[in-house]
Amino acid sequence: MWSMRIGNVSGIPIKLHLSWLILAGLSIYSFEQMFTLNGQSGLPLALLGTLLLLCSIVLHEVGHALMARRLGLRVTAITLFLTGGLTELADDVDLPQSEFKIALVGPLVNVGLAIVAFVGAWFSQGVWASFWATLAIVNGLLAVFNLLPCHPLDGGRVLRSIFWFLNDDLLRGTLQASMVGRYLGNGLMIIGLVALFSNALTGSLLLLMGWMTNRAAVSNFVQTTLNYTLSRALVGEVMTRSFRTVSPHLTLDLFAGQYLLGQAEPAFPVVHSERLIGMISVQHLYRYAMGEWRSVSVGDAMTPKADLPRLNVGDSMQTAYYTMLGQRYDSLPVTDGDAVVGIVRHRDVVAFVQSALKINV
Repeated sequence: MWSMRIGNVSGIPIKLHLSWLILAGLSIYSFEQMFTLNGQSGLPLALLGTLLLLCSIVLHEVGHALMARRLGLRVTAITLFLTGGLTELADDVDLPQSEFKIALVGPLVNVGLAIVAFVGAWFSQGVWASFWATLAIVNGLLAVFNLLPCHPLDGGRVLRSIFWFLNDDLLRGTLQASMVGRYLGNGLMIIGLVALFSNALTGSLLLLMGWMTNRAAVSNFVQTTLNYTLSRALVGEVMTRSFRTVSPHLTLDLFAGQYLLGQAEPAFPVVHSERLIGMISVQHLYRYAMGEWRSVSVGDAMTPKADLPRLNVGDSMQTAYYTMLGQRYDSLPVTDGDAVVGIVRHRDVVAFVQSALKINV
């Protein structure tokens, strides 16, 4: 959503998110102000500079993508955003050495481009020398910025891969890298507070960057912990085996009184002759006026089994969880054939991850 395909490199789709147009506008404005001299418009150089900036970001991401491919990982797309780019992988990186190589190659591409632009400036004169020198500086800054040790920047991933390798544990490596990111974010916020007294704009930007860095570090740890833990768990390990079932013949008013009042369960499997036929929750009641509850049965109001995602005890919990999120289910039944053997609820997933975190970190 909000992105369009603008081409492909080595079979990898390149997508441009609409937010990148903001960066393009800022780039055009900055270049034009810089190269408008003696009444001569700097717009042509501004457009060329913005195009080359786009190419620099694309090549940075292509570096990530090609290295990932070389290491046997599948690359689905490259998307350019306001804050840069993102290389989307279909596979998880399972070795710290692989993550180190994939993360580091992007900034190295920018270093190479900075050298090329510097050579261009060396052999140019006048405004063209300034133009190529500016591109060299921009690519150098992109390399330095991306190597800052905070997620989701490449430097944060490089740091995590090092801690991961030293600890031989992804979770510990992620925790330690996230702590460094939080320290960096807190440091930026402290500097921003001090800078507010001399320059309100600079201080505000540093405060914002520090806050975003801090939040990103926490988010990275939570997301990595979730994916790492659930990818190694089966549905049968997470589900609860203690649950109540509902008859399809029960009317909604009786269902509300007997199952929902004073209960914390989000949903219930509807069972007939020991066979799952659907699920019902409090959300289903909202489709009817309260006066209709006496005349509407659970079987009429429920979500039928055919419309529910099918979960088995041997399924990957990671896949099951993202199915729940994607289709907005707070609870799903787990079946063995047509029989319900358990229920996976959002709170079961949270409790499982918290328990695993206490053991592993």
